[in-house]
Amino acid sequence: MADGEEPEKKRRRLEELLADGMAVDGGCGDTGDWEGRWDHVKKFLERPGPFTHPDFEPGTQALDFLLSTCKVLVIGAGGLGCELLKNLALSGFRQIHVIDMDTIDVSNLNRQFLFRPKDVGRPKAEVAAEFLNSRIPDCAVVPYFKKIQDMDESFYRQFHIIVCGLDSIIARRWINGMLMSFLNYEDGVLDPSSIIPLIDGGTEGFKGNARVIIPGMTACVECTLELYPPQVS
Repeated sequence: MADGEEPEKKRRRLEELLADGMAVDGGCGDTGDWEGRWDHVKKFLERPGPFTHPDFEPGTQALDFLLSTCKVLVIGAGGLGCELLKNLALSGFRQIHVIDMDTIDVSNLNRQFLFRPKDVGRPKAEVAAEFLNSRIPDCAVVPYFKKIQDMDESFYRQFHIIVCGLDSIIARRWINGMLMSFLNYEDGVLDPSSIIPLIDGGTEGFKGNARVIIPGMTACVECTLELYPPQVS
Protein backbone atom coordinates (compact mmCIF):
# COMPACT_ATOMS: atom_id res chain seq x y z
CA MET A 1 0.00 0.00 0.00
CA ALA A 2 1.39 3.38 -1.00
CA ASP A 3 2.27 5.96 1.64
CA GLY A 4 -0.75 8.05 2.54
CA GLU A 5 -3.27 5.61 1.07
CA GLU A 6 -4.37 4.21 4.45
CA PRO A 7 -5.08 7.65 6.05
CA GLU A 8 -7.01 8.67 2.94
CA LYS A 9 -9.08 5.49 3.12
CA LYS A 10 -9.90 6.19 6.78
CA ARG A 11 -10.86 9.78 5.96
CA ARG A 12 -13.28 8.66 3.24
CA ARG A 13 -14.81 6.08 5.56
CA LEU A 14 -15.35 8.70 8.26
CA GLU A 15 -17.04 11.01 5.76
CA GLU A 16 -19.39 8.17 4.79
CA LEU A 17 -20.29 7.52 8.44
CA LEU A 18 -20.92 11.23 9.05
CA ALA A 19 -23.15 11.42 5.97
CA ASP A 20 -25.16 8.38 7.11
CA GLY A 21 -25.62 9.80 10.61
CA MET A 22 -23.63 6.94 12.16
CA ALA A 23 -20.92 9.23 13.51
CA VAL A 24 -20.82 12.76 14.88
CA ASP A 25 -18.06 15.30 14.49
CA GLY A 26 -16.93 15.86 18.07
CA GLY A 27 -14.49 18.63 17.27
CA CYS A 28 -14.35 21.76 19.37
CA GLY A 29 -16.30 23.65 16.71
CA ASP A 30 -19.45 21.62 17.37
CA THR A 31 -21.03 22.87 20.58
CA GLY A 32 -24.69 22.04 20.02
CA ASP A 33 -26.93 19.22 21.18
CA TRP A 34 -27.41 17.39 17.91
CA GLU A 35 -30.46 15.23 17.36
CA GLY A 36 -30.25 11.98 19.26
CA ARG A 37 -27.26 13.00 21.37
CA TRP A 38 -28.96 12.14 24.67
CA ASP A 39 -31.18 9.26 23.55
CA HIS A 40 -29.16 6.77 25.59
CA VAL A 41 -29.65 8.88 28.73
CA LYS A 42 -33.36 9.41 28.13
CA LYS A 43 -33.90 5.65 28.22
CA PHE A 44 -33.05 5.74 31.91
CA LEU A 45 -34.85 8.96 32.78
CA GLU A 46 -38.07 8.86 30.77
CA ARG A 47 -39.31 5.38 31.59
CA PRO A 48 -39.53 3.32 34.79
CA GLY A 49 -37.53 0.13 35.24
CA PRO A 50 -37.94 -3.02 37.32
CA PHE A 51 -35.96 -1.52 40.21
CA THR A 52 -37.32 2.02 39.98
CA HIS A 53 -38.21 3.68 43.28
CA PRO A 54 -41.99 4.10 43.69
CA ASP A 55 -41.60 7.88 43.95
CA PHE A 56 -39.70 8.15 40.65
CA GLU A 57 -41.57 10.19 38.06
CA PRO A 58 -40.27 9.65 34.50
CA GLY A 59 -39.73 12.84 32.54
CA THR A 60 -37.25 15.25 30.98
CA GLN A 61 -36.75 17.33 34.12
CA ALA A 62 -33.84 15.19 35.33
CA LEU A 63 -32.01 15.55 32.01
CA ASP A 64 -32.51 19.31 32.06
CA PHE A 65 -31.02 19.34 35.57
CA LEU A 66 -27.99 17.32 34.44
CA LEU A 67 -27.33 19.50 31.42
CA SER A 68 -27.82 22.91 32.97
CA THR A 69 -27.47 22.79 36.76
CA CYS A 70 -25.91 19.71 38.33
CA LYS A 71 -22.36 20.13 39.55
CA VAL A 72 -20.45 16.94 40.37
CA LEU A 73 -17.07 16.36 41.99
CA VAL A 74 -14.94 13.34 41.14
CA ILE A 75 -12.28 12.53 43.73
CA GLY A 76 -9.44 10.61 42.15
CA ALA A 77 -8.36 10.46 38.51
CA GLY A 78 -6.72 7.05 38.50
CA GLY A 79 -7.98 3.78 37.05
CA LEU A 80 -11.52 4.11 38.40
CA GLY A 81 -11.49 7.90 38.15
CA CYS A 82 -10.77 7.85 34.41
CA GLU A 83 -13.76 5.60 33.84
CA LEU A 84 -15.98 7.75 36.06
CA LEU A 85 -15.00 10.96 34.30
CA LYS A 86 -15.63 9.50 30.86
CA ASN A 87 -19.00 8.06 31.83
CA LEU A 88 -20.18 11.26 33.52
CA ALA A 89 -19.15 13.43 30.59
CA LEU A 90 -20.95 11.17 28.10
CA SER A 91 -24.07 10.96 30.29
CA GLY A 92 -24.96 14.65 30.21
CA PHE A 93 -23.05 16.04 33.19
CA ARG A 94 -21.49 19.28 31.98
CA GLN A 95 -20.12 20.79 35.19
CA ILE A 96 -17.56 18.26 36.36
CA HIS A 97 -14.75 18.99 38.80
CA VAL A 98 -11.93 16.54 39.51
CA ILE A 99 -9.36 16.58 42.28
CA ASP A 100 -6.27 14.38 42.50
CA MET A 101 -2.91 14.86 44.20
CA ASP A 102 -1.01 12.42 41.98
CA THR A 103 1.04 12.69 38.80
CA ILE A 104 1.08 10.27 35.89
CA ASP A 105 3.54 7.38 35.97
CA VAL A 106 4.39 5.14 33.04
CA SER A 107 2.89 2.21 34.98
CA ASN A 108 -0.53 3.94 34.83
CA LEU A 109 -0.79 3.89 31.06
CA ASN A 110 -2.03 0.32 30.70
CA ARG A 111 -5.36 1.08 32.41
CA GLN A 112 -5.77 4.85 32.82
CA PHE A 113 -6.87 5.53 29.27
CA LEU A 114 -7.14 9.31 29.44
CA PHE A 115 -3.35 9.54 29.57
CA ARG A 116 -0.62 9.09 26.95
CA PRO A 117 3.17 8.53 27.17
CA LYS A 118 3.78 12.24 26.58
CA ASP A 119 1.78 13.00 29.75
CA VAL A 120 4.08 11.12 32.15
CA GLY A 121 5.02 13.39 35.05
CA ARG A 122 2.05 15.73 34.66
CA PRO A 123 -0.86 16.01 37.14
CA LYS A 124 -3.56 13.41 36.51
CA ALA A 125 -6.45 15.81 37.13
CA GLU A 126 -5.16 18.39 34.65
CA VAL A 127 -4.48 15.91 31.86
CA ALA A 128 -7.83 14.18 32.34
CA ALA A 129 -9.63 17.53 32.13
CA GLU A 130 -7.75 18.52 28.97
CA PHE A 131 -8.56 15.19 27.32
CA LEU A 132 -12.30 15.38 28.00
CA ASN A 133 -12.68 19.10 27.30
CA SER A 134 -11.05 18.69 23.90
CA ARG A 135 -13.25 15.79 22.83
CA ILE A 136 -16.72 16.25 24.32
CA PRO A 137 -18.66 19.36 23.20
CA ASP A 138 -20.04 21.61 25.95
CA CYS A 139 -18.30 19.62 28.69
CA ALA A 140 -16.41 21.72 31.22
CA VAL A 141 -14.10 19.68 33.44
CA VAL A 142 -12.27 21.74 36.08
CA PRO A 143 -9.11 20.14 37.56
CA TYR A 144 -7.47 20.56 40.96
CA PHE A 145 -3.95 19.24 41.54
CA LYS A 146 -4.37 19.10 45.30
CA LYS A 147 -5.11 16.89 48.29
CA ILE A 148 -8.76 16.79 49.27
CA GLN A 149 -7.74 18.15 52.67
CA ASP A 150 -6.42 21.30 50.98
CA MET A 151 -9.95 22.42 50.05
CA ASP A 152 -12.22 24.11 52.56
CA GLU A 153 -15.85 23.55 53.48
CA SER A 154 -17.19 26.08 50.97
CA PHE A 155 -15.54 24.17 48.13
CA TYR A 156 -17.42 20.95 48.89
CA ARG A 157 -20.73 22.67 49.60
CA GLN A 158 -21.07 23.79 45.97
CA PHE A 159 -21.59 20.26 44.61
CA HIS A 160 -24.82 18.36 44.16
CA ILE A 161 -23.10 14.97 44.29
CA ILE A 162 -19.61 13.63 44.99
CA VAL A 163 -18.19 10.50 43.37
CA CYS A 164 -15.10 8.84 44.84
CA GLY A 165 -12.52 6.69 43.11
CA LEU A 166 -10.12 6.58 46.04
CA ASP A 167 -7.59 3.96 47.11
CA SER A 168 -7.31 5.15 50.70
CA ILE A 169 -9.58 4.50 53.68
CA ILE A 170 -8.16 7.58 55.40
CA ALA A 171 -9.29 9.79 52.51
CA ARG A 172 -12.71 8.13 52.45
CA ARG A 173 -13.18 8.78 56.16
CA TRP A 174 -12.14 12.41 55.69
CA ILE A 175 -14.62 13.21 52.92
CA ASN A 176 -17.30 11.23 54.76
CA GLY A 177 -16.75 13.37 57.85
CA MET A 178 -16.90 16.55 55.79
CA LEU A 179 -20.27 15.63 54.26
CA MET A 180 -21.68 14.52 57.60
CA SER A 181 -20.75 17.90 59.09
CA PHE A 182 -23.00 19.62 56.54
CA LEU A 183 -26.17 17.99 57.88
CA ASN A 184 -28.67 20.38 59.41
CA TYR A 185 -31.46 19.30 61.72
CA GLU A 186 -34.47 21.44 62.59
CA ASP A 187 -36.45 20.20 65.59
CA GLY A 188 -34.84 16.82 65.15
CA VAL A 189 -35.82 16.57 61.48
CA LEU A 190 -33.09 16.33 58.85
CA ASP A 191 -33.12 19.13 56.28
CA PRO A 192 -32.88 17.38 52.87
CA SER A 193 -31.22 20.41 51.30
CA SER A 194 -28.17 19.88 53.52
CA ILE A 195 -27.51 16.40 52.09
CA ILE A 196 -24.81 15.85 49.47
CA PRO A 197 -24.91 12.22 48.28
CA LEU A 198 -21.65 10.30 48.05
CA ILE A 199 -21.03 7.49 45.58
CA ASP A 200 -18.05 5.46 46.71
CA GLY A 201 -16.27 2.86 44.61
CA GLY A 202 -13.08 0.88 44.61
CA THR A 203 -11.28 -1.84 42.70
CA GLU A 204 -8.67 -4.44 43.52
CA GLY A 205 -7.54 -6.74 40.74
CA PHE A 206 -10.66 -8.18 39.13
CA LYS A 207 -12.83 -7.31 42.13
CA GLY A 208 -14.69 -4.10 42.80
CA ASN A 209 -17.38 -2.47 44.88
CA ALA A 210 -19.69 0.50 44.64
CA ARG A 211 -22.32 1.97 46.93
CA VAL A 212 -24.41 5.06 47.42
CA ILE A 213 -24.18 6.88 50.74
CA ILE A 214 -26.90 9.36 51.67
CA PRO A 215 -25.53 11.20 54.73
CA GLY A 216 -27.95 11.08 57.62
CA MET A 217 -30.13 8.46 55.96
CA THR A 218 -27.94 5.45 55.13
CA ALA A 219 -24.91 3.80 56.70
CA CYS A 220 -21.81 5.91 56.12
CA VAL A 221 -18.13 5.04 55.79
CA GLU A 222 -17.56 5.14 59.55
CA CYS A 223 -20.50 2.77 60.09
CA THR A 224 -19.05 0.13 57.79
CA LEU A 225 -15.28 0.23 58.25
CA GLU A 226 -15.22 -3.53 58.78
CA LEU A 227 -16.23 -4.01 55.14
CA TYR A 228 -12.90 -2.68 53.89
CA PRO A 229 -9.97 -5.08 53.51
CA PRO A 230 -6.76 -4.47 55.47
CA GLN A 231 -4.66 -1.72 53.92
CA VAL A 232 -1.40 -2.78 52.31
CA SER A 233 1.32 -0.13 52.19
